[in-house]
This record gives sequence, structure tokens and C-alpha cells, in this order.
Amino acid sequence: ELGDVEGALRGEALRLSRLREETARNISSKVEARLAYLQMPDARFVVSIGRREDPEGIEVDGRKVRLGASGIDQVEFLFSANRGEEPRPLAKIASGGELSRVMLAIKAALAEAERTPTLIFDEVDAGVGGETARRVGETLAELARGRQVLVVTHLAQIAAKADRHFVVEKRVEGGRTTVRVRQVEGEDRVRELARMLDGTATEASFEHARELLE
Repeated sequence: ELGDVEGALRGEALRLSRLREETARNISSKVEARLAYLQMPDARFVVSIGRREDPEGIEVDGRKVRLGASGIDQVEFLFSANRGEEPRPLAKIASGGELSRVMLAIKAALAEAERTPTLIFDEVDAGVGGETARRVGETLAELARGRQVLVVTHLAQIAAKADRHFVVEKRVEGGRTTVRVRQVEGEDRVRELARMLDGTATEASFEHARELLE
């Protein structure tokens, strides 16, 4: 009876593995396309699926492999940012800016399947600017059509894409440091975007800020 149950379990685990392998190829190509849009044209993203040997596991293809609640597969994201580099574990090699963009690309690629109601991106603009920042902002705005997206950013190109813009300010009052969060709208928002653009809010930066909002 135990042998029958193990056989059924093996069949289900292998069926799940086949589905994962098909899905992995699809996800890899979608994420790479997103990364190219985010100004990483040579980036490679691979969903690696392997199995870990375990003498207490179930037998698959002549060897005992570890079995868990999600099957027999060990899934890992591999990444390389530059042409000619072999993809390696994402968690070990990506810089802060790269990791932010890769995570944004993954979330955008899986937007239809993922049901997380709120996504939070802290410093997603690390190491980017110019055209890349604009594309990051557009991707965040696209994600926000189906869920709430909160973004901490120092770039006006990204802040201008938001439906609501909040400023976080630190002040010293009565010998104590306090933090205040306030929403900016209308001319206040234009002024804040201008400040983000050049630090001093010149007439040129005001004009640029209005263009970004439009």
C-alpha cells in the first residue's frame, strides 16, 4: 500500500516538474524582454530547476531525491548582466541597482499571475538615471494599474508618474528630531519635482517638472 502511495506521489511530482520546466522557459523570456526595456539589453535571466539527493526521499530516475510540500524541484534564479558572462545565482552577484531592476522586471512579467495587492519598492532607482529612470517609472505605473504600488524614490522622472506624491521631511523641533509625511499637489508638487531635478528649483527645472507631469 505504501508502494502504491509512493508511486502516485512520484507521478504527481513529475507532472509538477514538467509544468515548472515549461513555465520556466516562458518566464525567462518575458523577464529578459523586460530587462531589455529597462536598459539592460545583454542581461540573461534563467530559472534553474534541479533536484537534491536525499537518502530519505523518493526514487526518481534511479536515485533518491528530496521531496517537500512543493514537489521534488529546487528552483533558483540565475542572472548575468553582461554579454559573455555565465548566469550565476541572482542573490549572490547582482548589485543593488541591478537587483532592483530585476525584481521590477519579474513583478512586471508575472503581473497577471501574481495577486499580491500591494508592492513596495525601496530605492528602485539605485544606480539609474535619464532614459532608464523614465522606463522604470513607466513600468511602475503599469504595475499600479492592477494593485497598489508604493515607491521610495529620489528621481523626479519616477515621482512624476505617481497618482499621489508624498514628501518625507525630517525636522528638529524642541531639541527632538521628528519626521513628517505630507502630500503635495498642484504647484507644491511642481516645486518639489523641480527641487528633485536640480536641488535649487530654478525656472528651467520648474518648466521641466511641468513637462514631466504633463
